[in-house]
Amino acid sequence: MTVLKNCRLLPSLTEGYDQPTGDIIIEGKHIQRICPPGTAPTDSGTTIDVKGATVLPGFFDLHAHLMFANQDYNASVLRSQNEYMLDSMEYARVYLKHGYTTIRDCGNDFYVGVSIKNAIERGIIQGARIITSGKIISPIAKGNKSFGTLYEEVDRPEDMMRVCRNEVVHGVDFIKYMITGAVLNESGEPGEMVTTPAEIQAIVEAADSLHTYVAAHCHGTEGIKQAIIHGVRTIEHASYLDDECIELLVKHGCRSSLVPTLSIAFSLFNHFFEGTILPEFMEKAKDACEHVIEGMKMADAAGITIGWGTDFDRENFEKYVGLEFTSRAKTGLPNEAILRQATINSAKIVGLEEKLGTVKCGKYADLAVVDGKPDEDLTVMKKLPLYVLKEGVLVAGTALQQEKSYE
Repeated sequence: MTVLKNCRLLPSLTEGYDQPTGDIIIEGKHIQRICPPGTAPTDSGTTIDVKGATVLPGFFDLHAHLMFANQDYNASVLRSQNEYMLDSMEYARVYLKHGYTTIRDCGNDFYVGVSIKNAIERGIIQGARIITSGKIISPIAKGNKSFGTLYEEVDRPEDMMRVCRNEVVHGVDFIKYMITGAVLNESGEPGEMVTTPAEIQAIVEAADSLHTYVAAHCHGTEGIKQAIIHGVRTIEHASYLDDECIELLVKHGCRSSLVPTLSIAFSLFNHFFEGTILPEFMEKAKDACEHVIEGMKMADAAGITIGWGTDFDRENFEKYVGLEFTSRAKTGLPNEAILRQATINSAKIVGLEEKLGTVKCGKYADLAVVDGKPDEDLTVMKKLPLYVLKEGVLVAGTALQQEKSYE
């Protein structure tokens, strides 16, 4: 048994308990009980006094790429398969330090996402829980060669079933598909559709028949509309939303969800990597970033589910701690709405809301203990969590460096 005592809790992210503070009792992988401060048993197991720190559900990153070690994309395509695997394993472990207990890898070569997911589930290595795609499926398009053999190019609707079957055979959880051009693909045009409505319909139907779904890379307005119309599950980036996109989302029962990715665009926009990134990428990112912030406001006002993605590389994810939180603060949305995007909203998008996403008895004890009050000030997310638990196991935390034993 593990007890977290003197926890500060957020009502919007806590279920079945309505007090602002409490003790959390963990048995095995799950939260067993939440009770008033000072009432939890402390005579057995491990007790951690968090001293009023805020306890949040473990975070999600629904648009991760474990293979991104840094922003040197030329070097990344020259790595051996072994180096590629090791870099990806390291990123899965790093995510835990930052409070992310579940990530969705939106495209990797050599099906390393599947291998790392299996290794984590078997207890061979430690890392965030992984939901993974494999190859990025794409029509032949400008910039695909920017990432070596990452893309699987397919151009005919009748070939979509074959390529989806191949991905599923390799053990992926979902299908990643390119509908528009990309910011980080050389010569790619983010707003330009690179596919056709018939191809989108075919890949969505193929994925559905295989009991999976499509996550579509989609910046441009027309691409977003076609993704909504044809039932794409998640629209990644969703940069150039307009009023008609919002109306279509509502008309189709919000069956498509949005996964904006501000970290990478915001960092490029603000020249964090000046001198190492092509000017072309910076200009495209600036325009996309300005639009995605406005789009998030529109979507939130319409009640559309907004998920959490970073699209960030490991080096800068570690350097700019909490950047996705502070970037999303630029939208002016309430802090608790932003925290819900990183937790319960994202859990719902991937169908894990019964197990994750809130602090609740019976759910997995995936928890991030944060020093401060992020509902009042999101800049506290620029510090690593004091403690991180995944399925009841203490896996990371800055406080561990200062404590040799627990009270």
